[in-house]
Amino acid sequence: MKYYNNVKAQAGMTLIELTVVLLILIGLAGLLIPYVGSFVQKTHDSTNSSNLANLNNAFVRYVTENNRLPQHMDTLANDAAGAAGIGVCAANNTAADVYCGLLDRNVFEAVTYTKAAAGSTASANDISYNSLVASKIGMAINNLTTAPNKTFGSYSDATADMIMLDNGMMGTDFTGVRVIGMENATGNGSVGNTDADIQAHLAAALGKAPMDYDPGCYDYVAFGLGDANGLVTKTIASSPVHYPEDATKGPVDYYNHYIAIVQVDKSNGDTSTYSAMGKKCSSITEAAKFLGVAMNVPAYPNSHLFGTNASLGYAYENQLAGK
Repeated sequence: MKYYNNVKAQAGMTLIELTVVLLILIGLAGLLIPYVGSFVQKTHDSTNSSNLANLNNAFVRYVTENNRLPQHMDTLANDAAGAAGIGVCAANNTAADVYCGLLDRNVFEAVTYTKAAAGSTASANDISYNSLVASKIGMAINNLTTAPNKTFGSYSDATADMIMLDNGMMGTDFTGVRVIGMENATGNGSVGNTDADIQAHLAAALGKAPMDYDPGCYDYVAFGLGDANGLVTKTIASSPVHYPEDATKGPVDYYNHYIAIVQVDKSNGDTSTYSAMGKKCSSITEAAKFLGVAMNVPAYPNSHLFGTNASLGYAYENQLAGK
């Protein structure tokens, strides 16, 4: 009986032992929390980079197999319905302007290409229109300012807001957006729309040298890869979205689909910008050509579109910073 009582008295842990265990657990938690946070950031970065790479491959495969650009891409221009916008579009819903739901509108500007009337002299806008027609893009869809979900519902009411090129059914204008300069150091708009600005932006976004881009001869038009785009069920199962690090910029309030950059011919001769270099634009109207897929991210100093290379570079920067 005496022995039993002694054993019973010694069962359990003392206060000092409990304190030591708690201190060990707290120390382990302190070590794990930064690791878990870093794991979330790495997952975010790797997912975006993977999506960009897969979409680039899917787009190239589609063009190779079908000899055309996909139909039903988003023009990233506000629909022309004239209805008052809602959400982030409530105060910025001018028809045919850069889509109000984009995370950073300042890296684009609105552009309209018009089909030349029969017998008229072709202008630069006519060349660009015919360049899109030659790519067999066929149809594109303006984005709704009244959509309650700026990512997954931006193509609703597509019949009213669809642009059909060169078929004589629904008008002759193409309204969309083209890439301009990067945000400046304070994040207050683009640094400008000179050729050098555009070249620097495209180089930062898509990873090639600035001289590989020729704004004197081409426009660089952006198309959103929304849920209705022609790649879906052909070379991809569904159109992915990227989730920005800022939780307030999610896909309900902002457009979070990826964006295809397309080179559109705009000049068939010498240009004042390049004639001094002995460079000429193509003498024929070239079909619009796919260049790469990018993300539009929330505006911040020196922000730009993020292609695969830019996304990978950003991921490495985060790793070096311990994120």
